[in-house]
Amino acid sequence: MGTRVYHIRPRVRMVSVWREIAACTATRIHGHCSINNCRSRILAMTRSALPNLLHMQSLSVVRKYELDIALKYFPEATSSQPSRLLELGAGTGQQAKYLTDRGYQVLAIDLPSSSYKEARVFPVVDYDGKNIPAPEGEFDVVFSSNVLEHVKSIDTVLAETYRILKPTGCAIHIIPSPTCRIWSIPAHYVWLARRIIARLAATFSQRKTTVPRTPQSGKEWAGTILPLRHGERGNTLTEIYYFSQTYWSGKLEAHGFKVERIIGNGIFYTMANAVGTHLPLKHRETLSGILGSSCLIYIATKN
Repeated sequence: MGTRVYHIRPRVRMVSVWREIAACTATRIHGHCSINNCRSRILAMTRSALPNLLHMQSLSVVRKYELDIALKYFPEATSSQPSRLLELGAGTGQQAKYLTDRGYQVLAIDLPSSSYKEARVFPVVDYDGKNIPAPEGEFDVVFSSNVLEHVKSIDTVLAETYRILKPTGCAIHIIPSPTCRIWSIPAHYVWLARRIIARLAATFSQRKTTVPRTPQSGKEWAGTILPLRHGERGNTLTEIYYFSQTYWSGKLEAHGFKVERIIGNGIFYTMANAVGTHLPLKHRETLSGILGSSCLIYIATKN
């Protein structure tokens, strides 16, 4: 999925950084490590990770913004009768934790192969990508954020979400829009231009630490030069349809759901991460009004 080639995978990077922190702490306790030495060791570990860390921070802000919009359509969580919620494809568990802090009883699930597994901030249960580990009619809410487009067995999973949802429950899914797919194509070349400029400007020593490595295979080269599809269906161009209201409303309705509302997430971004943290949320809100929302939020109930 995606088109980015990174220097170090997130889970490897974060584990390595924390190991350095632990090592510095241990040696400091025994009096063998100065603060400056500790700082230099941590910086050495994080220099190559900085672009990815910034991307993760930017993504975290965007996901929280989207969730706050979607929360307006969640059933109210009360202390006397908290709502049971399933998050599908929970990743780091950031959103599951956010929802738990707001009074929901959350079961978060994801694939055991998730690249976010070592960076989790909330307990996430592994599942096989098809069978949801929960009894029938268990949940008041089924929630996913930028996940369904990546689900291979989409018909099986949607049938499962219908099964585990209470008769009075609702499904709320945040899914990329055609706007996001369309604008991600030119944005990919903005990202590529920035990458080329960074490599040309870097010294030989810097290339080992601060600039993403050169692609090592034909697939990696293709993912760098060309904007590939983001999800599991179609190609770069036909994804415009596979991200559309027509496609997802049809899928949900085919599995017994009634789509009550479809709203935009109110911000603009692309899957290319062309500008990342350089574009504040307030500017993304403005662009959304001009270019369109990058995600659509589907609120559905059982028929």
